[in-house]
Amino acid sequence: MRVTFANARVWRYVMGSISKFVEVGLMIINDDGLTVKAMDPSRVALVEFNIPKESFDTFELEDEVRVAINVEDLGKILRSSEKDDRISLEVSENSLTIELERRGIPRMFVIPLHTGSEVEAIPELSLDLRNKFKVVGTTLYEGISSIEDLGDVLTFNIGEDYLSLIVKSDLGDAEVVFDKESGVLLEFEVNDPDTNVSYGVEYLSYIKQPMKLSETVDILLSPEMPCKLILNLPQGAKMNYYVAPRVE
Repeated sequence: MRVTFANARVWRYVMGSISKFVEVGLMIINDDGLTVKAMDPSRVALVEFNIPKESFDTFELEDEVRVAINVEDLGKILRSSEKDDRISLEVSENSLTIELERRGIPRMFVIPLHTGSEVEAIPELSLDLRNKFKVVGTTLYEGISSIEDLGDVLTFNIGEDYLSLIVKSDLGDAEVVFDKESGVLLEFEVNDPDTNVSYGVEYLSYIKQPMKLSETVDILLSPEMPCKLILNLPQGAKMNYYVAPRVE
């Protein structure tokens, strides 16, 4: 089994973010493409990173592959990757080989596969989230970055034609507004106006870096429900990220 993807920086940002809250993930490679799934130990956040088969430069596969990988180790290796690096992955019986190639010069890394079974318990989520907002990835990155240090809880305020991000603390209140008038909201569908839902700000901060690479991010919300962020990354890659609501 060997797959090659032209943009190693996508892998660098995604795995670097996942490794902040997860040690081990499940990698699945089949005829549809490649998926990495992981859930944090407290079961607050779940992530699915997917690349469809047609987005790979090379996709050589005989049988489906399901292996547990150490996301922390993979994230450390990928720190050296740049935009013009190609990444290739090969899975053997006991190890994962990562090849980073830049201007024809390959660098090889081998990490052992994880033998734990905890990744098998990752659930399949199907949520009916009634409010949907689409923004440019860098816009959401800048919005979260500007207020994340001011408190522990980030509240999404859902309006008729806007979405605001609010953080409150002893230092004061901070708010970032994405609205139709400014053109920041590319698309929106609101069924629960004038409602709020809150999440731990750290869990949204974890995935800031992939937001910078995302052409757009879809934010799906409903009162008292997990949020779902869909990061639409370069070359058909996608990251689905779920966070459980904060209970006060």
